[in-house]
Amino acid sequence: MDIQGMLAVAILLPVVAAVLVFLIRQYQLRGLIVIVTAVALIVNSIYFLKLDLPMNFTPDNPIWGTIITVLDYAILLFYIYAGLSLKNWLVLIFALTQIIPLAWWEFGVGASHALEEIKPAFLIDNLAVLMVLVISIIGSLICVYAIRYMYDHEEHKKLEKSRQSRFLFWLVLFLGAMNGLVLADNLMWLYFFWEVTTLCCFQLIAHDLTKEAINNGARALWMNSIGGTAMVAAMIYLYNANGGNIEYLSLSNIIASGGVEAFLLLPVALMCFTGMIKAAQMPFQNWLLGAMVAPTPVSALLHSSTMVKAGVYLVIRLAPAFNPVLGMIVAVCGAFTFFAASVLAISQTTGKRVLAYSTIANLGLIIACAGLRTELAIAAAMLLIIFHAISKGLLFMCAGTIEHQIWSREIEDMEGLAEKAPLTTFITITGMLSMFLPPFGMLLGKWMALEAVYAVPLAAILFVLASAATMVFWAKWLGRLLQVTPKLGKKIESLSLSYSVPLWSLFVGIFVFGIGIAPLYDRFIKFAVDNVIPIQHAFTEGWQIILPDAATALSLEKGVGLLGSYPVLPLFIVFAIAIVLPLLFVKLKPQELRPIYLCGEHAGDVDTDEWYAEADNVSKLELGGYYFESAASEESLNAWVYVIAIALLVIMFSIALGVSL
Repeated sequence: MDIQGMLAVAILLPVVAAVLVFLIRQYQLRGLIVIVTAVALIVNSIYFLKLDLPMNFTPDNPIWGTIITVLDYAILLFYIYAGLSLKNWLVLIFALTQIIPLAWWEFGVGASHALEEIKPAFLIDNLAVLMVLVISIIGSLICVYAIRYMYDHEEHKKLEKSRQSRFLFWLVLFLGAMNGLVLADNLMWLYFFWEVTTLCCFQLIAHDLTKEAINNGARALWMNSIGGTAMVAAMIYLYNANGGNIEYLSLSNIIASGGVEAFLLLPVALMCFTGMIKAAQMPFQNWLLGAMVAPTPVSALLHSSTMVKAGVYLVIRLAPAFNPVLGMIVAVCGAFTFFAASVLAISQTTGKRVLAYSTIANLGLIIACAGLRTELAIAAAMLLIIFHAISKGLLFMCAGTIEHQIWSREIEDMEGLAEKAPLTTFITITGMLSMFLPPFGMLLGKWMALEAVYAVPLAAILFVLASAATMVFWAKWLGRLLQVTPKLGKKIESLSLSYSVPLWSLFVGIFVFGIGIAPLYDRFIKFAVDNVIPIQHAFTEGWQIILPDAATALSLEKGVGLLGSYPVLPLFIVFAIAIVLPLLFVKLKPQELRPIYLCGEHAGDVDTDEWYAEADNVSKLELGGYYFESAASEESLNAWVYVIAIALLVIMFSIALGVSL
């Protein structure tokens, strides 16, 4: 298959499949179309690895440019309609701030003819292929998971009329839009795909049509429309400030400038700002937190392989065009989000909300790495993108499975889940451990990021504090999952094939990619890093990762200029031993269970969990987690978070304006 066919499969096939699943009302046939599309996308994404990269492609027929222009305005007109129908003036305002300048630029000053000459339309390099793999593999598995999930979801809600076709339409379309976004080089095409992802996000969050869902969908729409407005402003500035020349309306040409052209700094900052909003960075985190009202496949897709990953992708792609000062402030912005979101996660009592804050935090870490702009930092960002996508996709699907088993999202209600749903609990715990402990890839990425941040002390401090907070919120949740209370009743676990295949695929992926991280880096990831920052060091030695001393930049001769190594195989062996030994030598027997000790104040039989409290009132013993609500709650911290985050953005734009104007 040639590159044209591969692009068609990556971008157009999901569009065709989305239309088919929307039109077909038969459950089994609709599911089959989703599965076939998923397999095709996965196979096609792997074929991208065989290409001689980098390479460019522009469709021969100019009609595609016209189609994209027409669809751009159709989307923006829909935003205007949505703002009016929902009486949400922020949606309306930020739709108008896009469509009016865009129409004036394209037709009022006659730029539309020149815009047709922007080439190439697509840039296919290793960074783009890395993103296509994440989107097509993990996103496709989530779509398969959604087939049965949405059936159960509607059964529970007792809907008279199914809306599964509509849901799957937007879910599958999302994959095509994301693939187009990460492959686009023409900024007009990038903007189009960017807006399609925003539209899909709005529709999916508002899917259940409750008042809360519609309001949260509208919030996601207007917040991301701020980013769309910033991108329109960046494109117009790039055209006008360069004397009507279309040269810098190509992403690759902006990157090739290397931050030397002073006038480029403002549009680069604007597009970086656009990426930060998409990645739900402070102070725009609420759109992603609000997305938790949507069915779980939406959360899994948004957090792992689409939407937010588009944001960090754009910031990483633009990193070579940062000047040192802009890079530093971007690093601090990301580090602050990493810290603030990690602290706020501690006080959350809902599983999906903890996962949401964890996503926001890790995206902040990735953006901080992009701002650092060193080889080690970009390598860390690439690893974090891959392993965060795998682990977070798995965790959200586990959260959805648990929700359909206990019909609750509350962490406290997950007590005893290890006994009631052992397989789901085992997979969930593994996913959690993969987020912050050795021998998994996320820890390696965080270690590399920490070693890379030495040049920005403030960011380094925030990294350390955030990492400590991360341990707290994961450990608290793990404790509830592992706690077992006797006599909880029969098991409630029942996993359909549509659940099992995606869950086990990502579960296996955690270990396969974790064990093979060194060859994975050596044969693929380092070339994606080279698309951003020229490679000067090797980070692998056999099956282990070795880190050079970035401060001295010494050669990687053994024992010279090394910060340390990450011996992958020994760590996995130790991990396996730590799991197997307790299973071999620790045997819990029923007779070893003891009644709860209540100082002789049992209200009745000693096996009861009721006791006499003050004034001989009978109280029930309850165990629960401590959530630090007085110190780490949103109510107590959000005001400070907003002030600091906005101040950092003001500094970023002040720097960009000062240099560009």
